[in-house]
Amino acid sequence: YTFIIQNYGNTDATVTDNVSVTDTFDPVLQNIAVSLDGVPLTENTQYTYNAASGVFTTLPSVITVPAATYTRDTTTGAITIDPGTATLTVTGTI
Repeated sequence: YTFIIQNYGNTDATVTDNVSVTDTFDPVLQNIAVSLDGVPLTENTQYTYNAASGVFTTLPSVITVPAATYTRDTTTGAITIDPGTATLTVTGTI
């Protein structure tokens, strides 16, 4: 599973914002590995997973997401918003 978390705001989502992701995997995964932007996360300190029910939750203050960037076209004045992103990846076996 890959979760792309987007921030369209003009400030970073920081650890004090307590961003969290919860999902129930169906089918239930076993032997999961979790990473945020390619950095491995540790079970029970950064996420929890119930292998019987498939419920996965990142703990608050683990996920951070940079602010969006804004670009104004000098000719048209149109503004383009590129959201800040974080990628949460969960892999396992069925």
